This record gives sequence, structure tokens and C-alpha cells, in this order.
Amino acid sequence: MTAPKPFDMEYTPQFAVLLNKLNISLALSTYQAGKVVLISPVGEDKLVQLPRTFENAMGMAFDGKQLAIATGRNVQVLKETKGLASIYPQKPNTYDAMFIPRTTYHTGYLALHDMAFMDKKIVAVNTLFSCLSYIDDNQSFTPFWQPPFITELAPEDRCHLNGLAIENNEIKYVTALGKTNERQGWRENKISGGILMEYPSGKIIVEGLSMPHSPRIYNGKLYVLNSAQGTLIEVNPETGTYEIVVKLGGFARGMDIFGDYLFIGVSKLRHNSNVFRDLPIAQTSFAGIIAVYLPFKSVVGKVEYKMSVDEIYDVKVLPETVRPNILSQNMDIIRGAIAFDNNYFWGDVLAEDKVNKSAETQQPAQQPQQTKVMVQIFKNIATSDLLSKFNNIICEEFKQKINNSTSQMNLIVASINSLPIGVLVFDALKNGTSKIYSVFVSEEFRQKQIATILLKHLYEILKQNNINYIEANFNKENSEIEIIKKLFKKFPQINLILE
Repeated sequence: MTAPKPFDMEYTPQFAVLLNKLNISLALSTYQAGKVVLISPVGEDKLVQLPRTFENAMGMAFDGKQLAIATGRNVQVLKETKGLASIYPQKPNTYDAMFIPRTTYHTGYLALHDMAFMDKKIVAVNTLFSCLSYIDDNQSFTPFWQPPFITELAPEDRCHLNGLAIENNEIKYVTALGKTNERQGWRENKISGGILMEYPSGKIIVEGLSMPHSPRIYNGKLYVLNSAQGTLIEVNPETGTYEIVVKLGGFARGMDIFGDYLFIGVSKLRHNSNVFRDLPIAQTSFAGIIAVYLPFKSVVGKVEYKMSVDEIYDVKVLPETVRPNILSQNMDIIRGAIAFDNNYFWGDVLAEDKVNKSAETQQPAQQPQQTKVMVQIFKNIATSDLLSKFNNIICEEFKQKINNSTSQMNLIVASINSLPIGVLVFDALKNGTSKIYSVFVSEEFRQKQIATILLKHLYEILKQNNINYIEANFNKENSEIEIIKKLFKKFPQINLILE
């Protein structure tokens, strides 16, 4: 049996047929993998996908011409530029749409969830600050509404506000995981504390939901994903009642419609989690996309990822395109993309690099530019946030160890060019001691003293806070135990304990 490759997926033949028949492609965001993935039909029975890097990609908004993507630290707006698609130098005459980055709003980390374009503005659910906000170039965000029970705007994710339902360019409803006004208070009752609220009154229409997401109004009817139950429900706002439309078999989040078809994102549950273990979808959940035919209330096709993608946040339909392309800001070729009026050009970036290299060889030798390692401290991070935000730089052994934990930890994260490449997880105890639980560096950045930088940084922090006893706990059966021993030999002041 062949081992799965990155982004390997399986799909039902009906799913490919459906996209081809509807003449559409799909865009999905996955914050866990840090990608936006385009899925398109090839002929009548095959799919092709194109993953691009957008760090911690979450909510997306699409208005037919521009696609906004919320990432871990900004909102990027890409515009569809068909004139550049067919002449794309790497694959001419292949693509029928091309999304090019045009604007970046540097918001800082806000945990933005659902987004929409409204009256030429970007509206975003600001989950960290428990409010609805505008995203523009004035400040990090401009708040304009908060639930009545939220007494102040603070970066505390008090109710996990997340979903936005819009009709005729007006906000109608929002969802949250709890009616709570304390820091991450929703976590205590997250399986049955979810609410659907009317906007702007804040009146609670439905409560007792199971981690609801993605409220949408289609053809005058209100649909919500009752995520932790893995169901699509139709809500009657007048009575506050609802009925199950279809069972999806996974943690449902992210939804868009085209014609009579809904396309719904589903994510894996952590099967050994105490919170989710008894849920009906605990043994069936997977990561992918499900197509639902609304008139028959039935599943008519699905995509299931076997590798790389575990969690999906949003899904958007891209109409009238069966082979779109998207460029992210980290791609060199974007330097060559030029469009103005009705003129379109791709500069020869490779030729430009060759010219620059040739010019450099004729100049006196200079010292190579040093890549600067940036170090950040994150305090009191919940283990679930640790796993979602820094999944790619946490070792598998430590993931398993904290999978069921509800505790909070401190992190020191090393980054190069805003890309996290290493993390140190620790806890400072009240009795003047500290414990180190994990040190991990991405493979491509090893042998570059990154782990040493993290430990030095920790030692200085603890020394300044009069913490003199530092203990590092590792499993003696760890596959990298020899590397760990060698690393900690540099720090005799840290007591390495092998369990």
C-alpha cells in the first residue's frame, strides 16, 4: 500500500461531476495547515487542487471579483485578474482565473472568523475581542457591535463569537459558543452552551447549541452548522426551534451555496479527547468537503483528505471558473505580475535574478546578509490554541501528551521572516521554579542554533524574575533523546530529568 503524499485526498465521482456540471471551483481555508486550497474539476470525473501558503488562514470573503483572507496577523485582499491567467508563464493556456494579492491590512492577531464584503467594507467577526469590526487602513480594527452581555472589549475571547449571517447586504444573525463574559468562559460548557443571536438587538434566538458556526441565509431560510454534533440545521427564528436537515459525520464549519447545492467543510475531531469522545461523530469525523442537495436534504458527494489537512475553517464557491490560480505573497513569481487598464504582463523574474547575480559577481565580494531570528513570548496559551496555531512546530510526542489537557502554558517562539520555526513550551511555577515541557525546531532550520537561542532567552527571562530552579522533563524513550542531551549539556543550570 502506497503511503499518502502531502495533501492526498479521495473523492466520490459524483463530487467531480458536480463541480464540472456547475462550472465552479471551491476555495477552502485551513488554519492548521496554513493554506488556502483551490479545488477544481478536470473533465467530468477528476479533481485537481492547488494549495497556497496563507499562515493560519481562517475566514474568507468573496464578492465575485476579490477574495479576502484572514491570516494569523493580517487580512489579505486578492483581486481576480483574468488577463494574467492565460499567459501565466509557468503554465500558459491552463488557468481561467488568477487571484493576485493587492492589499494587506496589518491587524495583528485577532482570531478573525467569518468575514464579508459589505458596502465596499470588510466586516469581520473579531473573536479575540468578542465584537464585530470593520477592517481598514485606519487601525487594527474598528469595532461597531458587541453582544449585550460583553461588558468591555478585551483580548480575552470571552464568548467565542464566530459566525455571521447576511441577507440583502444586512447583518441578520451571529453565532457564539457561549453567553459568557469572562476570559475564554465559553470553554466550560462548549458542547451545549452555543447560541444564535439576532442582530443588532443581541436577542438570543436559540441556545443550547453544540459549538455552532457558519449561520447562513439561503432563499429566505436560516441554516446553521451545529458543529460538534456534525449536523446542518434549519432554524425558525420566530419560534426559536430548529430541525436537522442532514447529518454530516464530521465537525462541520464553513459553508457556501451555489444553486441548490451546499458545500460544507468538515474537520477531524480528536478521537481521544474527553470532551468529544462520547459525541456521535467521534469515530466518523474526517477533514474534507461535503456536497448537500437541499431539495432532497441529502449528501451527494464528498472530498476527504488523507494527509496534511485535519481542520477546515471556511469554504467559498468560485463561480464560472474551472481552473483558477492563486498567488501568495511568499512566491517569487508575484514580482513579475503587472496589470494596468487592459494591459497584462509577466516579467521574467528568473532572467532578472540572473542579471542581478551576474552583476554581483562583478562587484567586490560582500558579507552575506544575515537572516534575523525574531523571538516572541506568548503567555497563558490554552493547549487547544497551542495545537491549532503552532501545529507545524510541535513534536508529535508532545502533541499526544497534551491532547486531553485543559491547562495553559507559556511559549517562546522563534521566527524568521514572520514564519514560526521553533517553539519552547514552559511553565513558571509560583514557588520559584520552572518546568520545560518541549523544545522543537523545524527540520530545515536545525543545526542553526535555534534551540540554543530559545533556551538562552528563557534563562534570561527566568533569571530576571528570580526563578532559579529550572527543570526540563523529557521521556527517555524519545526518539531524539541524544540530541536533547547534547543540547542541555550547554545549560548545566537546567536540570534535565528523563522520565
